[in-house]
Amino acid sequence: MLPRHNIENYRRAIRENVGKEISLYVKRGRKTIVINNCIIENAYEGIFVVKIIGENLLRQSRISVCYADLLTGNAKVVVMKKEKLA
Repeated sequence: MLPRHNIENYRRAIRENVGKEISLYVKRGRKTIVINNCIIENAYEGIFVVKIIGENLLRQSRISVCYADLLTGNAKVVVMKKEKLA
């Protein structure tokens, strides 16, 4: 989970995780869309861009999410941890 304090903490956490695989939960209207396989591609001042891997309901290859959506709870990011094989 990302820290929930302010936008600067979200920006810092997203920048630290650029290139890592995440799960993204986004509220669009009355629906909550869950995208399990995606990668944080770029982080900008007001938004970050997520590249979607595989099939999705949005029929897009990339989406942008603003940090204010994370702050208000309209979006949620969970960083996936890679399991090490012994």
